[in-house]
Amino acid sequence: MDLLKKLTWKNLQLNKKRAIMTIIGIMLSVSLLTAVASMFFSARTSLIRHEIEETGNFHYGFFHVPMEEAEGLKEHRKVEKVYFTNPVGYALLEGIQNEDKPYVYVQSYDQEAMENMGITLTKGRLPEKEGEILISEHLSSNGGVELKVGEKIRLEVGVRMGGGFELNQTNPYDPSGNETIEQAETKEYVIVGEMERLSLAVEPYSAPGYTFITCLTENEKADFVDVYIRYNRAGLKEHYALTAQILNVKEESFRLLHNDSEFFRLEDEKQNEIHKEIQNGRYAYSIHEQLIMLETGVLGSSALNALAAAAVLVVVIIICTSVFCIRNSFDISITEKIRQYGMLSSVGATKKQIRKNVYYEACLLGAAGIPLGLLAGIAASMVLIHVSNHFLKDDFNILLVFDLSWPVIVCAVLLSMITILLSARKSAVKASKISPIQAIRNSEDIKINRAKITCPKWVGKIFGVGGEISYKNLKRSRKKYRATIISIIVCVSVFIALYSFVDLAFRVVDNEIEQYGYSIQVSYTSDGTDDYGKQAKSMDHTKDVNAMSVASVIWNEVPYTEEYRNFHKETGVRQEDVDVRLRTYIMDEDDFKEYISKLHLNYEEVKDKGILINQVDLFYYKEEIDDYIEMRIDQYDLKAGDWVDGNFLIRGEDTEIMRTEPVHIQIAAVTDEVPMGVPRGGQEAYFIVNEQYGKKLTGSTFLRYISIDSVDAVENEKDIEAIFSVHEDYYNILNIHENAKGMESTYTLIAIFLYGFIIVIALIGVTNIFNTITTNMNLRRREFAMLRSIGMTEKEFRRMVSLESFFYGTNSLMIGVPIGTILSYIIFKVLMTGSFRMKYELPMTGILIAAGAVFLLIWVIMNYSMNQIGKQNVIETIRNENI
Repeated sequence: MDLLKKLTWKNLQLNKKRAIMTIIGIMLSVSLLTAVASMFFSARTSLIRHEIEETGNFHYGFFHVPMEEAEGLKEHRKVEKVYFTNPVGYALLEGIQNEDKPYVYVQSYDQEAMENMGITLTKGRLPEKEGEILISEHLSSNGGVELKVGEKIRLEVGVRMGGGFELNQTNPYDPSGNETIEQAETKEYVIVGEMERLSLAVEPYSAPGYTFITCLTENEKADFVDVYIRYNRAGLKEHYALTAQILNVKEESFRLLHNDSEFFRLEDEKQNEIHKEIQNGRYAYSIHEQLIMLETGVLGSSALNALAAAAVLVVVIIICTSVFCIRNSFDISITEKIRQYGMLSSVGATKKQIRKNVYYEACLLGAAGIPLGLLAGIAASMVLIHVSNHFLKDDFNILLVFDLSWPVIVCAVLLSMITILLSARKSAVKASKISPIQAIRNSEDIKINRAKITCPKWVGKIFGVGGEISYKNLKRSRKKYRATIISIIVCVSVFIALYSFVDLAFRVVDNEIEQYGYSIQVSYTSDGTDDYGKQAKSMDHTKDVNAMSVASVIWNEVPYTEEYRNFHKETGVRQEDVDVRLRTYIMDEDDFKEYISKLHLNYEEVKDKGILINQVDLFYYKEEIDDYIEMRIDQYDLKAGDWVDGNFLIRGEDTEIMRTEPVHIQIAAVTDEVPMGVPRGGQEAYFIVNEQYGKKLTGSTFLRYISIDSVDAVENEKDIEAIFSVHEDYYNILNIHENAKGMESTYTLIAIFLYGFIIVIALIGVTNIFNTITTNMNLRRREFAMLRSIGMTEKEFRRMVSLESFFYGTNSLMIGVPIGTILSYIIFKVLMTGSFRMKYELPMTGILIAAGAVFLLIWVIMNYSMNQIGKQNVIETIRNENI
């Protein structure tokens, strides 16, 4: 080991605190990079596994392949697995209600296909021998035919023909009568299980048959089979070329067809030419696009795009923050050893040797920090995946799996080394450039300007002589505290931005619940003679239940307010194009009485009148300011006692408008008090009337609602299903509570990730700030000792240090808070796209937390440094020039 390396070792041993803090900074940086890389690859692996389990472990399917050619595909060097399925045929099944899907499609699968084609059992088991069959639950939910496990079925299975050609699942049903089932044979099966509908690659949306699966034995293999292929790594890299070769079409044509951005730029004639070429290929085929995109890493899915974009963004932030913070540690090291480098240079050390010495120190610190960071990052990933699955299990049909792969470790180590080398680079260049005389004098960091530095009077009054000295010192040697200021700025701005994002996310959830005011709403079709509302009110686990129906009225004249007319002028909508329908909610008698009691109205006075909810929330885009203008205004220029004329729209059982009935309604009151079941903050006004008056106006109504403020939304949903399941009326349940709960779980998970990210970034910043302040105070020990030797009291000394703390904090916050606020507004603008609108709120809580944390941190570190300095002997400190 040469002299310079020994010297580096010795310096690290003598400056253990700084070395340990730098190692901690490196460790935190590496752990963050490792955790991000691990989470990305774990999410990717989880998505791949989920895709395989749900839709099958294959890349391409080829239909009606001669058996001899199918066997040949098994031997292809770029094919990993081949599964055979035999199309037994189509059969008509009595009772199917879906007119576009009148068949069952029987296929026989070999054992490999059974295990790899994404079959998800819901009942029973897989077929194991000839004569056993697996049916699709889609037959019941979509086709209306109930078949049970253990039941025997007899099918007339044959070949589906149309226009002289054999048809398959890629050919939609032709209702014109041109299709026939030919060569039909009677086959009997025992139903042994039920499965979820197969993937779209196997059973497309337009497929005319519900897929049934039986066993394919060696004796049953036909002349033609359907083949599903999984390529190996080499085949997957060039899957377009390989598939084009199998289909006997041009590679360029096949590639263009599956690249929408390029294909739709072609002229129609060229598109038709490519379509015709592919249709005339050797076989019909299907492509498992999602699995191919996930396994090749070609970003096509929005989920993977979002994951990759988030991972790249986080990695960039980590590297930028870490480079700056770790570089600061090396800057401190160089500042401490500047005289040493000057002396080495004066006795013959070259610039190259000094640069190598700095890089050597970086490598030593990295050798300690990187392994610790890898272990911490892997542990953090495992914990995060466990926590994520806790939140995801009830709301998403996917579980994350931990995937520790060598690419993750190599990627993290390389990024960490780049971070460390980038951090040390500037310090290495700086150390090698300083001349020996300058270095020994150590005057590079302090600049004396010709102009006299003046100190504000308030500094002297509040902080005394020590404050003035501190202020002037900060002005002269800005470089020494600039790094600390920037470190705090980074931490503050990132914290405020991410805190704002989390706060906004939970505000969205709260707004989602608040705007409805109920937990569950059931919409159903009825002529009004049912007692569903009464049954719902007798359920347990409810706070309040409202039942109502809905009708619409068209005004003869439109008495809009001036504000509403101005709104249409701003949006460029002509008055004659405005929809003049007014939705009317018809409340049950008891609910209506309870509602008007809140408005302090008398039932007898309002029972044959309407209550107008007139306030609307509107917004429009104003191009001049590139922003949305939001307003809450009254829509109609009406008041209590006014009469309105119009026509009610009367609907038939098929919901089509049958006729209109003239109506003449007096307004009982105008209010913004909204009954439960009516959305708050709507974009149109509406009437509220009672049930008796509503029947006089409209007769029977068709669309009805039951709104429930629930204690236990899950139990109430089960109760509602039990009430409606015995009737054939159409109904739909909207569980606002469960939807919001799902949103809240997702946002909580995001919050955990973001706050974890904030904490680690903050820890990197804290180590950097601790390093900077303690070392800066350490380097000024002689200065402090001299001030004490000429009579500076302990009180003045503390005032001086307090001023430095104040300047560190205020300067950082003056820059960090605006940057963080701007970032929070950018996040707000990105999230508030589309029709959903919320007002931007300044993240005051986040700003106050950041400000409090900054001043507390600086005060603690400064006091720690002062206590260390106070223990030293003044004379010995002044005499010591090797600090």
